[in-house]
Amino acid sequence: MVHWLHSLPHEISSKKPGSNSLSQFEFLSPDNYGLEPILSVHSKDYVEYLQTAYQEWVNDGGSEDGVLPEAFPHQNLSSAKLQNIKITSPIAKAGLYCFDMSCCITENTWESVYESAQVVISATMELKRIVEESESDESNFVPSVFALCRPPGHHANSNLCAGYCFLNNVAISTRLLVKANKRVVILDIDYHHGNGTQDIFYSNSNPLYISLHGSPDYPWFTGDESEKGEGQGEGFNINIPLPKTTDDDEYLKILKRVIDENIRPYNADYLIVSLGVDTYKEDPIAGLQITSGGYERVGDLIKSIELPTLFVMEGGYHLETIGINVGNILLGTT
Repeated sequence: MVHWLHSLPHEISSKKPGSNSLSQFEFLSPDNYGLEPILSVHSKDYVEYLQTAYQEWVNDGGSEDGVLPEAFPHQNLSSAKLQNIKITSPIAKAGLYCFDMSCCITENTWESVYESAQVVISATMELKRIVEESESDESNFVPSVFALCRPPGHHANSNLCAGYCFLNNVAISTRLLVKANKRVVILDIDYHHGNGTQDIFYSNSNPLYISLHGSPDYPWFTGDESEKGEGQGEGFNINIPLPKTTDDDEYLKILKRVIDENIRPYNADYLIVSLGVDTYKEDPIAGLQITSGGYERVGDLIKSIELPTLFVMEGGYHLETIGINVGNILLGTT
């Protein structure tokens, strides 16, 4: 059981740019980098849960349709500390490692999320390779790479799945670059706040995390302007909630201000864009008032930052235009 609008056959066919633009892109298949990059972000017990949850669920008598939680731990539920509670029941584990009902785990979920992570890891390594080659030949070329990840990732934190997200693809990529001593800006332009990405890096000064998102909306309890980071990360988490009436001109004005006041002064080596096109004006489950033409202008603004850029696919649910809208952002950067 998967969200129909996150069903791979529907999305692959709808995300392919129009035939007139295909010649501008080189298409690559991902390599297999194993679990190490994933475990640099996600806890071992959580990864083991994703690997085994479905079979344990079925063996315990659960429906073969998939794993869904019945209850969730809550801070006001008990005075007992959660870490002291031994969780053995598959249905209890489902509530422990998830905070909503949108992440049904099926027989092939682990395979899908693992491959999605390999896509972003491969894209990161390819971008690094291009940058290193261009530095050696003193080229002024500023490359960009698009990782077509499914499932998406920005709602997942180190040990929780939610919002159709199981592994945080952007966080995995960021951790690889930070470990290579690179400064990174994450620009999250999905309609929904990237609570998982925020949580993972909330105490870090590298990366700088910036989210432009619709409000009030899912995930409801995060994304306020007051959330600025903590400890070493204080001041390096920037949330910009937007009303649903935000149109192209308003959005671009805000984005330009963010670029000038926050991104450029940070002096990053890489830009990672959590790319959601569910800000589209006709998106069935989200939506600001952004038009297809507006996305090309967004791409053009991102290009003006002049940083090596990795675009990582997040949300977008208007199937008739999702390929056009993604393509327009990418074309705007060429």
